Amino acid sequence: MLDQIIQQLKGQVGPELISKIGLNQQQADGSISAAADSVKQVVGGADGFGMDDVLNLFSGAKNSGAADGILKQVGQVFSQKLTGQVGLNGQQAGSVVDLVLPVLTKLLSDKVGGNASNLQGLVGGDIAEKAKGLLGGLFKK
Repeated sequence: MLDQIIQQLKGQVGPELISKIGLNQQQADGSISAAADSVKQVVGGADGFGMDDVLNLFSGAKNSGAADGILKQVGQVFSQKLTGQVGLNGQQAGSVVDLVLPVLTKLLSDKVGGNASNLQGLVGGDIAEKAKGLLGGLFKK
């Protein structure tokens, strides 16, 4: 399912990355890959935030403060990947993040819809096990 979202993202923002930001095709493709990798890295790691926050981020609901924090973290990782792996300068990376991240978040929200199973299918890893671990910790004495 993530491959489909990446293709949709490429179709929606790929031309703008080239025409508006001035990236070449290789940089545009690398930017889209970096976006997907950033979401998988941050959300798949599930470090420091609850599953309900992740599901809130990828739902149609207004983001909670914690969901906004996750989005900010994804943006930071994405920006680092753009400068470190794709070879963009800081200004280009900021423009790419500003263009791509809202579209990617919307596409993911449309697919996930606040459902943990859908999220697990998208980002891989064992999101359900991490959720159990987070919840299990609440009931330990």
